[in-house]
Formats: sequence, structure tokens, C-alpha cells
Amino acid sequence: MTAAELAIGLLEGEERAAALRRVLADPAFAREVESWRNRLAGLFDDYREVAAPDAVAVRLAAPVETSRPRSAWPILALATALAAAVALFVVVRPGPAPLPIPVVQPHRMMVASLMMTDKSTSVAALVDMTTGEMSIPDADMAPDGKSAELWMIGDDGVPKAMGLLAAQGASRMTLTSDQRRQLAAGVTLAVSVEPIGGSPTGKPTGPVVAAGKLSVA
Repeated sequence: MTAAELAIGLLEGEERAAALRRVLADPAFAREVESWRNRLAGLFDDYREVAAPDAVAVRLAAPVETSRPRSAWPILALATALAAAVALFVVVRPGPAPLPIPVVQPHRMMVASLMMTDKSTSVAALVDMTTGEMSIPDADMAPDGKSAELWMIGDDGVPKAMGLLAAQGASRMTLTSDQRRQLAAGVTLAVSVEPIGGSPTGKPTGPVVAAGKLSVA
């Protein structure tokens, strides 16, 4: 109780001096005082100081006509002060600041129409340049026992591997940041037939079965 009274400022005179001396001599008591201060400090962080009306100052300065026994008044005073602090916190606490409206950046999309070499059909390869996600619908480009591998061919004419297409169903892959930097309008995407697991040389070894140039969607 003494620690709470010191923290909230209820002690005066010799009682306050004795409590402060105890703070210096008793680490456990000092921690208790600091604990009370931390509990109460958060209630007032959001409020600016306001001068009390003159009438309040006059009442505080007036002599006390009666006194309560030492055993009774600290509990009452502490309870009153805590109740006032909580009431102040509940009644005048500022409302929460409005949340900022997130800015949604548009995704930059590119697309290539991969025409099959037999001219039978074409398949759209869609690239989200913002996330690096690439999708190609089911096209059944490689026969059984083979893999379909995707390549990019830029101005230097050198094929660079991008990944294997799914044996069944749609193909989805996440491009690396380096691959995204190399993709641009006019770059050719091509699919070749390779041994299971992809080209063993890092270059196309089988026939190219589909190809098309990238353009901005």
C-alpha cells in the first residue's frame, strides 16, 4: 500500500521522505513503486496538461478541519484516485486515429501466344511481372517418357531455361528476380521436348514444339 501511495503521489512530509529512503535501501520496495508507476503512467500518455480551476486550488490550500485515522484514509484515498484515473481514461481518451487507406499497385502483366509448330493450336503463357507468377494452361506438349521445358530467347539469341512444364494439367511456376529482369516485350518463349527431368546440357536438345513472343497485356 505504501508503494502505491508513493507512486500516485499521496504521501507528504515525513511519510514521503521515509518512503523515498526505503526506495534507496529496499530494492524489492523500489521495484514495487516502479511497477505501480508503470501501471498508472499509461493512462495519461494521451492527454495534455490542463491547469486546475482557481476554486480547486483554493480548496486544496484550505486547512483540513478533521483527519481520518492513519489506518483508514490511505485505502480510501488510493481507491478514489484510481477511480478518478480510470474515469478520466474512459471518458476523455481520444478515439483511434483513422487507418491509412492502402494504395494498391496495379500488377504489370505480359502474355505470349505459344503457337504449336504444327499450327494446330496456340497456348497463352501469362506472366505477372509484379509477383513473378507464370501460368500456362494444359497443352500436352511432350509425349510419354519426355518432359516439356520452357526457354526464353532474348536479343542475344541464347536460350535460357525457365523450368519444366507439368506433365498433366496447367503449369505454374515462380520466376526468379533475374528471370524477371530479362523478360521484356519481344522476348521469345519456346517449349522443347527433353528427356525426363529436363535438358542435360542446359540448352535445348529436342525439337521445339511451340513458340511465341512476349507482349504487354
